[in-house]
Amino acid sequence: MDYSKLFIFGGLDNESINNISLTFPKTQTFKKGEIIYSADTFKNAIGFVIEGSVVAVANNHNEILLKNFTQNMCFGVASIFGGGEVYVSTITAKTDCEILFLSEEHLKTIFNEYPEVAINYITFISDKIRFLNEKLRVISCMSAEDTLMTYFSSVADADGYTNIPDNMTRFAKTLGLSRATLYRALDILEKNGSILKENNKLKVIKNEKTN
Repeated sequence: MDYSKLFIFGGLDNESINNISLTFPKTQTFKKGEIIYSADTFKNAIGFVIEGSVVAVANNHNEILLKNFTQNMCFGVASIFGGGEVYVSTITAKTDCEILFLSEEHLKTIFNEYPEVAINYITFISDKIRFLNEKLRVISCMSAEDTLMTYFSSVADADGYTNIPDNMTRFAKTLGLSRATLYRALDILEKNGSILKENNKLKVIKNEKTN
């Protein structure tokens, strides 16, 4: 099995990657719709998606979509190195999938033998912190339009696309807006060219106003 695209292996030579991979535990499989992690049922381990995809939703009454994880991406960072007794989201198999779980102890062993992996991990965590800081900017935005643009920009993919929320009432509550204000802000952003709706997707348009 090829693990070379996992973020922990960035910059390592093939021999090191192979030696580390030989220590990995057997992967686990999950059926579509099966819960992998929940608030009180989870492993103290990072889960790497080897095949298929999984989805994370917030552990609250709104159940807001947080992130889709596809091949070679990982989840479960909040469950290790000081993780609490409650996990921060619910992770569900979006398709039939295969997951590699690496425990905190296993990672410590790898870090001791291969410091480059520890640096890759620290870099990954730092990137997540910057991402979360960007999310927090949503809270301090001056207008509903700014709030929406900050949110959409933070969740959009490399091409600027994100899914249109399927529950606008829930989405409005998440952003601290009324449903009417949300629709008005969406209309303004679409009319001034800041966003573009394409089928069930929304494209964030980068221009002088939104940069």
